[in-house]
Formats: sequence, structure tokens, C-alpha cells
Amino acid sequence: MEEFMLNDDVFEQILDFNHKDLTEEQNLLIDKLVLNEELKLRYKYNGLCKECKQPKASHNWCHCKFQQNFKNWTSGNHEVDKFIQKIQLKTISNRNVLEWIEYDRLENVEYLVKGGFGTIYEAIWKDGWIDRWDFENNKWIRNPESNNFMMVMEYAKDGSLDNI
Repeated sequence: MEEFMLNDDVFEQILDFNHKDLTEEQNLLIDKLVLNEELKLRYKYNGLCKECKQPKASHNWCHCKFQQNFKNWTSGNHEVDKFIQKIQLKTISNRNVLEWIEYDRLENVEYLVKGGFGTIYEAIWKDGWIDRWDFENNKWIRNPESNNFMMVMEYAKDGSLDNI
């Protein structure tokens, strides 16, 4: 799958536009310069990321924020890491963010039940889920208030995470 990106020339031409209040002339220029519809919609709804020079994934963050953190964690399994990274680079909602959680970030881990596919435990996640990116302080804002989490992983065809 080919990934479309804005080139530096396009970025420079639209950098100072207010994506929420485009003039008719600016709209026409964007339609002319940005041919990929997904990029165009992301720009018009979310604006530009000044760091990676691409339309942000949502008004709350840019995909480059996840990419910056890829080197800081690993599940220990290359396939699982690639799967999580793939999901992070596609997500546009904090409800769909998938993260690897280190065991030391959990507390009050308690056994629940053992089933045909594994053992289930419950725990409290100290950090909480990603809510949004704090562009001023360059860090994730998390919501530790809710401890209602569910992880559901569909059946991986032929044992491959690429086929989910």
C-alpha cells in the first residue's frame, strides 16, 4: 500500500492557512495542490503538524507522536510490535489506540479464570489510556480515571498478526 505525503513545497504554501477558516482562494489552492483525498480531508479537519509537515491524524495528535516513541518500548515479539505500530499509525480516535503495557505499569494484578485460550487476570493500569497530545509540553495526556478496559484480539489467521 502506497503512503501519500505532502511534499515540502506544498507544506510551505499552506503552512500559514487557518484550516478551520479557509478562504475560497485557499480552498481552491488546497484542492489543486493536495490530490490525495484522505490527506486533504485530514488537513481540512485537523490542520498541519509543524514537526512532520503532514496533516494531523486528529485534532488531538499527529501520527509522528507515536513514531517518536517506537524505539522506547517492545513487547519482546517483533510481530506483535509491528502490529501495534501499524494500528497506532492508522488510528484517528483515542478510543482505538492500541499500546503495549509493561507489567510494572499495572497494580493489584489478580487472577480471574483460566480458559481454553489462556489465563485471564484483572489489574489497574497506573497510567491510563491516551487521551490527547499536549503540543505545548510535548507529552501524552492520559486519563487514569477510568479503569474499564477491554482488550479483544480477533483470531489471527494462520497465526499471523498481518491477517487480522
